[in-house]
Amino acid sequence: MNIEIGKRIKALRLQKGMTQEALAARLNMSSQAVSKWENNVTLPDIQVLPELSVLLGVTIDELFALTDDTHLERIANMISNELFISADDFSYAENFLKGKLSDGNEASKAHCLTLLARLHIHRSEEHRKLASHYAKEALILDPTCKNSHNALRDAENGVIFDWNYSNHHKLIEYYTSFVEQHPGYWRAYVWLLNYLLADGRCTEARGILESLKFIRPGYLYPLYNGLICKEEGAMTEALVLWEQMTDQYPDDWMAWSARGDCMAKVSRYDEAIEYYARGHELQSSPRYTDSLEAISHIYRIQGKYRDSIRKMQEIIALLELDWSTTEGKTVDYYYGEIERLQGLMDEPA
Repeated sequence: MNIEIGKRIKALRLQKGMTQEALAARLNMSSQAVSKWENNVTLPDIQVLPELSVLLGVTIDELFALTDDTHLERIANMISNELFISADDFSYAENFLKGKLSDGNEASKAHCLTLLARLHIHRSEEHRKLASHYAKEALILDPTCKNSHNALRDAENGVIFDWNYSNHHKLIEYYTSFVEQHPGYWRAYVWLLNYLLADGRCTEARGILESLKFIRPGYLYPLYNGLICKEEGAMTEALVLWEQMTDQYPDDWMAWSARGDCMAKVSRYDEAIEYYARGHELQSSPRYTDSLEAISHIYRIQGKYRDSIRKMQEIIALLELDWSTTEGKTVDYYYGEIERLQGLMDEPA
């Protein structure tokens, strides 16, 4: 995609008899930016496209000649990589995706609907970040304001003790119906189990777990059996089941990482680190960053900020090595967290 666009910009510029410097001056930017477009390093920002297309004598669609697949890829990358999506980009993405709902096959429509959901979740996350900032600023001015504390809780998806607001009966109803309609889709059972356990509905969870066992044999059965025991207060039995899980599936990295999750949830942090590390070692490339991030969180909880920073630096290196990701909101997040932790280390004791 980049190659074709870069070639097209260069060809149209030369047709107009313009140098890179001249085109850059008309766009009020550096010639290096134009050079990067033409050499397939970067793409023009969406805000530049109207004026760029006018200067080159083509429409935006003609300039990019984007296929539907390219539009979809571009939107997915924007959602994944951009920390904040501009109003113009959001409108472009939303309008394109909604327009595709009127044609295409069911799979194409489902993909567009999923992207629409992710687009609006991204927007809600942007607003939650702002809401959290404003709530914290309000609490500096008025530390005892209940509404500000509630706003911070809602912005950060915090804990609500009130059962009326914290239970998951609507999602449980949805996934109960879903597994009846799609009995062979094992992940739906897992989502249903998670919501049942979050609400302490252990008897129902055991029934769902037995159904899952037949369609998805593996580490999930001892994992969730242990989680049910934990919820019922049988912690010793839960620990035995989780140990059996990794004994039975010693080469499954997800079993070890799941055991790490279980230990972290009961604050047995040193064991959690050990199991997360083992799970990470067993992964094949490209490796996921979840285990390293969990270890970093534990170190932060323990006040071991230097170790937490070291793990986030490992994550940044892994993103580049295994995923060729060197920029975007994911990388920016880790650099931001490193900076925040360094600030905590610099604070006087």
